[in-house]
Amino acid sequence: MKAADLVIIGNGMACHKLLAELVQQPGRPVRILVFGAETKAAYNRVLLSSLLAGELADEAAELSPADWYQQHGIELVLNDAVVHLDKDKKQLISRTGLVVHYQQLVLAVGAQATKPAYAKTALPGLCTFRNWQDLAQLREVAAKGGKAIVLGGGFLGLEAAEGLRKQGMQVTLLQRSSYLLNRQLDPTAATLLQQQLEHRGLHVFTNITVSKLLQQDQKFSGVLLADGTELKADVLVMALGISPDLQLAQQAGLKTDVGICVDAQLRSSDPDLFALGECCQFGEHTFGLVAPIAAQAQVLAAVLSGQHASYQPSDSSTQLKISGIQLSSCGDIPTLLQQHDLQQFCYQDQQHHDYRRLWLDAEQRLVGAVCLGDTSLSGFYAELINQHSVIRCSTELLFGPAVFGPAQIAA
Repeated sequence: MKAADLVIIGNGMACHKLLAELVQQPGRPVRILVFGAETKAAYNRVLLSSLLAGELADEAAELSPADWYQQHGIELVLNDAVVHLDKDKKQLISRTGLVVHYQQLVLAVGAQATKPAYAKTALPGLCTFRNWQDLAQLREVAAKGGKAIVLGGGFLGLEAAEGLRKQGMQVTLLQRSSYLLNRQLDPTAATLLQQQLEHRGLHVFTNITVSKLLQQDQKFSGVLLADGTELKADVLVMALGISPDLQLAQQAGLKTDVGICVDAQLRSSDPDLFALGECCQFGEHTFGLVAPIAAQAQVLAAVLSGQHASYQPSDSSTQLKISGIQLSSCGDIPTLLQQHDLQQFCYQDQQHHDYRRLWLDAEQRLVGAVCLGDTSLSGFYAELINQHSVIRCSTELLFGPAVFGPAQIAA
């Protein structure tokens, strides 16, 4: 049996950020053991679409050199998932039979790709786009050419679709909602984005429901839509969102809801077990973006090193880049679109494909912002939202600090 002061299960971006913070802490746990289910050490998942498109070399996604873990006295076990966790004995067992006793443990197991009911059964030609194995599979598919269908008009779906299109495939993207990126954009921004993507050769259909998959020779061959339309394709990429991985937490008897429930110190219902990143839930919040997970890692590194620290979610700007198209979003956009008592201000430059839309509440506080094209003001808007600043001159806010100065913020 091995022993460790700290075990981290999951070697993704959240784990790597935590380790990067821990190695700077003088009071960090001494014996750190990390389990990674993949064959590859932590990499930048955000770059998977750029790798698929052939825009970057594989090395660009590496978060640290191969010997980084050893240099910092961290034992890394790859290609070996933890299959059993006993919180009472403080013991775990891996798939290969490795038994480890720990003092403290962090679950950084991430999330699983959501699959529709009609695609639960494994079928050649069905893919997700979450990890390095998915990347390898899609590269193999793209090398053969042909047609691809991508389910999901969120960020991951758009990135997968653009990556396959750049590799020469004919790509059709199907979105259940009435417009793309419906959690980040308003309809106008989404329409402008769709026009740019269609101009490049991507086929986009919204308000679409898939009824079932089509098969030929026991392989995926297309989809049947609710209106009876059949779309033929060689591969189906499912990008319908993610769900926190709760399997180990539930098996160990930890409190879970949508995610693994944690407090402001990222501590679970067991005082020696913590959760970080996509798998955790703080209050009503779950997490899938880099900025909040990085903030969690800073807090957790301090806590594991014996310091006092607390995590509080903030409304940071969601910065996205889809094949060269910049966009950002601040605030709960779907909720804001349903409120009719808010002031709205818009700016659009069709020639340069720039668009901005702002929402202010009845007290003249900025509560939401969407930018497409020029996103340089997104950080400025996020700061105003977090500060709950009262705005004196609303229209000038569209043009940022160069026009809108401190004098236009009420004391």
